[in-house]
Amino acid sequence: MCNLKRYIGTFLVILPMALSAYTPARSPSDNNEHGILGKWDSKIRSNDSGLTLEFSSDGTVKENSDLEKAGRYALKDNRLVTYVWEAKEGREKQRLFELTLDGDNLTIKESTGGPEIHMERICKGGSAANTILGEWFSRNYPGAIRVLSTELPLRFPAFVEFTKDKQIFFRSTPLKTIEGQYEFSDGVLVLTFPNEPSAKTKVRISPDQTDIRTTSQGPGIPFRRVTGSDCGAQVKLVNNP
Repeated sequence: MCNLKRYIGTFLVILPMALSAYTPARSPSDNNEHGILGKWDSKIRSNDSGLTLEFSSDGTVKENSDLEKAGRYALKDNRLVTYVWEAKEGREKQRLFELTLDGDNLTIKESTGGPEIHMERICKGGSAANTILGEWFSRNYPGAIRVLSTELPLRFPAFVEFTKDKQIFFRSTPLKTIEGQYEFSDGVLVLTFPNEPSAKTKVRISPDQTDIRTTSQGPGIPFRRVTGSDCGAQVKLVNNP
């Protein structure tokens, strides 16, 4: 795969971001608590630049470079409050929403006004169908993540993740994606990407964390499993007309 310089370098390259649609997976995998399937988010970031690995059940893997922001949330009845640090303002920004959950569809409306924000669950049919836990996709979530696109009308597509420990993560659609193959057997993960030597890692996977060597000679990088992502959902990017 890439060497460590390329891994870091992807954070420094600003690419046009296409507005996106996606096809969510509908059947979570069984007994994957200690498996590799799903989306993993690097715990190492450079400013707001991040990296995810997506492992699918067909043996393919995607390395996605994106923009990320983390915060916390509180939920009581239909009242959602998010707290996200804003570096430019030098403070934690609070936003209050009225929330409506309908199975795999989530709608929030900010108390200060503005349009409703609609989200759809990435992994459908899972055990968290009656909660907001897991990863969602919104085609337009203003204020969640910075946007690099210059296309009009300006929209703010974002992945939104709610965790059990009341953390909230925002991720942009991928700025850059590299597709490859993987093999995972007896705790050994082998990643193979085009024009790069295979990277082999002996991994120990807890329910929500693992270290993965993404380069043949680089160090192991800590990754966190994205909540409820073990259906192996893949995101298909398309340009809006």
